[in-house]
Amino acid sequence: MAPLEPHSFADASQPFATHVSLTLYLDFAASTILGSALLTLPSPHTGPLTLDTRSLSNLSALDPLSLFPLPFSLSSSNPDPVLGQSLTVSLSSHSSLLLTFSTTPASSALQWLSPAQTSSRSYPFVYTQCLSIHARSIFPCQDTPAARIRYSAKLNLPRPLSAVMAATHLARRDPAPGEAGPACPDAFWCSQDRVVEEFSMNQPIPPYLFAFAAGDIGFRDVGPRTRVYVEGGIAVLDAAAREFAGTEEMIRVGEALFGPYEWERFDLLVLPPSFPYGGVENPRMVFLTPTVIRGDASGAQLVAHELAHSWTGNLITNKTNEDSWLNEGFTTYAERRIVEMVQGEERAALNTGIGWWALNEEMERFKDNMEFTKLKPKLAGMDPDEVYSQVPYEKGFQFLWRIERQIGRPAFDEFLKKYISTFKFQSIDTETFLEFLKANVPGIENQIDLKLWVEGTGIPSDAMEPVSTIYTKIVSLAKDFNAGRMPREDEVADWLGQEWQLYLENLPKAVEASQVAALDARYRLAEYRDWEVKVAFLQLAISSGCKEYFGEVEKTLKQVGRMKYLRPLYTALVQGTGRDEEKMLAKRIFAEAHDSYHPIAQGVVETILSKNG
Repeated sequence: MAPLEPHSFADASQPFATHVSLTLYLDFAASTILGSALLTLPSPHTGPLTLDTRSLSNLSALDPLSLFPLPFSLSSSNPDPVLGQSLTVSLSSHSSLLLTFSTTPASSALQWLSPAQTSSRSYPFVYTQCLSIHARSIFPCQDTPAARIRYSAKLNLPRPLSAVMAATHLARRDPAPGEAGPACPDAFWCSQDRVVEEFSMNQPIPPYLFAFAAGDIGFRDVGPRTRVYVEGGIAVLDAAAREFAGTEEMIRVGEALFGPYEWERFDLLVLPPSFPYGGVENPRMVFLTPTVIRGDASGAQLVAHELAHSWTGNLITNKTNEDSWLNEGFTTYAERRIVEMVQGEERAALNTGIGWWALNEEMERFKDNMEFTKLKPKLAGMDPDEVYSQVPYEKGFQFLWRIERQIGRPAFDEFLKKYISTFKFQSIDTETFLEFLKANVPGIENQIDLKLWVEGTGIPSDAMEPVSTIYTKIVSLAKDFNAGRMPREDEVADWLGQEWQLYLENLPKAVEASQVAALDARYRLAEYRDWEVKVAFLQLAISSGCKEYFGEVEKTLKQVGRMKYLRPLYTALVQGTGRDEEKMLAKRIFAEAHDSYHPIAQGVVETILSKNG
């Protein structure tokens, strides 16, 4: 056994599958999928092939031609709580193998919503979230970003529903007898009330980018390469179409900066409020939280981030989760370059300022375990979801920005384009990047302490806070709040959500309750449309002991499942001594909201409550 990385059972001495052909029967009543996966290897292989699984049942391994069983074993009857179980199949000069399986309601990549939990309230809905190591809970695979794979898929679903996937849509048609093979009986597969949607992904992707959704989904074209899909009805569709109307301009800017857009389509799917992330960069179809629709087009900045992943993350992928800054740091840098060209330097500086604050917050969060402040931390035995932070995003951005300042933007732009063209459709590690950097920027290791940036803890002294007129003004106004001065209405007349977010985040952690109430009375921040502002204000209200806002806190925690909002609000409620009332409130809210959260978010909140019980 030659382990490839800490978060996969995949064996470095074994071949990686190059293609998987999936049949997936979506059983909404049971919240399960009956499935098969035909894995193709690059050449005939004799010996063991080890795959990742978690929360799968009814597993079998078959010769795809004869359908004779192949010997296989699962690693343990007690699955590892993070990794799951390894599935090892014994092959004898096989270039492919057929696996059949069922997901279970515990499969962490899937969230099944009843009609009552959807906007239409008429039809059920299901969606996937495979980042970082959850694809293994849908089908057995080498669930590591090092193993890029092509795929095709047939999704069988109730006829009133439609499916979308981060892949090319090939057909919507009647089911055909026998096409599900041993995974699903024809009596189920070919039922008159079922339909098949076919998809194909012809470019190799890491497994965490496997994605689909099915339900009552509306759509509208907003550009030649972009269609907006929503679960949420016409009002949400109208708002999303307005928010993301400038997407094509951003794609063109991205191409000018980083080279050709390789994925053909850049569609957007706005998911139900339970979606645990802001966005996930699934190729061809980005998945988004509805909280990104803010009404002032500033939500397009998150779309810019997911678009930037089309080059840094999807084209070039981190080889392990320990190298995730290669995805997120590069993408945060690329996002800000796109924002600067589309929305202006001041708007990009605000974005950088919010990131600077977030990076400093993470230093406080991890002060007792500074390993997690490294660009390349050691994560063996850790759940990537639990240590998810802004460090790979913002420290990674600062590292690249430092290199840009050293060699100049024109030279750095040329370096970026060469980096992307050299490694596209590959998964690389930090060491490979550093060697490429030193080879293409001779002497850089003598000008910047690369070892300190990658292996050191904390924020290096040559990191830089952004410099801009509006950023400086907002931080100065936040400092004035300490002296009891609230910003005048003429000072904030042209503020959008980002300005208010930056202002609130730079206030002291706790202030007098009367100051919080006065600020809200003047500017109605507890009810602000931008969720970033609302949550930042409610965090301040909790920390300042303003119990009159607990009703709004409860309403917010029951409305959305985005972890960026759940984590700080639940933490603010339960952290510290003498907060028994707040802890009881947090536990009650979680008990009542639990079923509306995605399984990944459920796990994160459970950890917060258990650590502060």
